[in-house]
Amino acid sequence: MKKRFCSLVAFALVCTFMNSCTMEVAPDGNPAGKSLTSDADISIQPLSLPAVGQSKVAYYAFDATPSGQGILPLTTFTDNANVVIVFEGTLWELADTVHYNSGWMNNAYYHSKRQVLADIQTLRARGVKVLMNVDDAASWSTATPFTTYNGTAYNATQFASFVNSCVTTVGLDGISLDVEHGATANTNYRNLIAALGAYFGPLSSSPNDKMYTAAVYSGGAPGPNFREVSISQYLNFVMDMAYSTDNFSYWSATLGNSKVMEGYSHQLSNLNTAIANAQWHPNPEKAGIMVFAANVSKSYTDAIFAALTSGGGTPPAGSDITNYGGTLTAQYQTGSPSGEDYTKVIDNSTATKYYTAHAAAWLRFQPTTSNVVVKYTITSGNDVPARDPKNWTLQGSNNGTSWTTLDTQTNQTFASRLLTKTYTFSNSTAYTYYRLNITAVSSGSVMQMSEWELFRN
Repeated sequence: MKKRFCSLVAFALVCTFMNSCTMEVAPDGNPAGKSLTSDADISIQPLSLPAVGQSKVAYYAFDATPSGQGILPLTTFTDNANVVIVFEGTLWELADTVHYNSGWMNNAYYHSKRQVLADIQTLRARGVKVLMNVDDAASWSTATPFTTYNGTAYNATQFASFVNSCVTTVGLDGISLDVEHGATANTNYRNLIAALGAYFGPLSSSPNDKMYTAAVYSGGAPGPNFREVSISQYLNFVMDMAYSTDNFSYWSATLGNSKVMEGYSHQLSNLNTAIANAQWHPNPEKAGIMVFAANVSKSYTDAIFAALTSGGGTPPAGSDITNYGGTLTAQYQTGSPSGEDYTKVIDNSTATKYYTAHAAAWLRFQPTTSNVVVKYTITSGNDVPARDPKNWTLQGSNNGTSWTTLDTQTNQTFASRLLTKTYTFSNSTAYTYYRLNITAVSSGSVMQMSEWELFRN
């Protein structure tokens, strides 16, 4: 996330071995040898997970520039969140303020980590779960993902234990990964994700209170790998960092609705759109709503979270329903080249395409609820114009067997590559299935297309 919202200050953690995370005397006034777990006035009782569909996750970014307000602390930057993620800085510097210091965990309000620690427990006393952001790193793809401040290298199991010790010392409810820092999802990386999953998340020893989430940049490695169940099974949910584009279906197609969190930011997401999407409740239910750098605007954040408790199962008016969960099938679901299968037509990316060695083929989309579709788009592929769809019908159905033709197109051409053409038609019936039935291509016996969108009334 830092790459999107702030300039990273290059720093190197010169680290040392620690058997556990312990507070020591530090310039910010933390008492020697004292951990939060021993404070008589601080409760670290487990807090229950939010109900499915009701996770309201607010990121507190220390370097956020407020919009129309002053700099607010963790305790007042939102009234409606039930999960707060402390972003920037490191978990280990909260647990050991002497030996670790990223330089990020301060702003005009926070001048000491002791303030941060106290406010974390104030939130928890209110029933708000607090997680700490943990950046992944290129080193996670190696056998030694972390090195302590005196140069002791940890393997995946040791690092996971270290993270758990720090979480326990600080009195947190879990961790949230920031997945975007150039790692590769090789065996070492996957082993570390699993090792952390032994302490946090649904497969851990504390599945009902220790949360394990990930904010994922899907535009670069290893982000797309988190669509794999073998990785995301360890997480409570994933959050896509494509804040200006709703990628819900991109994730839910493989992980299911309840594993996917919709994400927004004041910088990149229109408030009205975010509110409309928050009010949308698919069946099965989504995980909830996340607002990044929520301390930029309290009013923006609280309006989105408040909207989550209202609304229904229909996507917002005028929206592309393929972004709101559902099932995509195709006449030819196998036989495509690697990375060019039928699911690519609703991944919101013109960098991908669907390729099938057939001149005629259909695609069918079943949304989570019936919708009145009145417009659709088709985007041509990146090469070979002969493969472009030429003749087709768009059809609707409420049983998947009997079809009503809504629009017919013949002799269509695409003047350029990756060109999106829009087609509108009259329709007042809500259908539970929509089918694009392509009957001919420009020439030859291969069909390809990049994107297919379906817009409701």
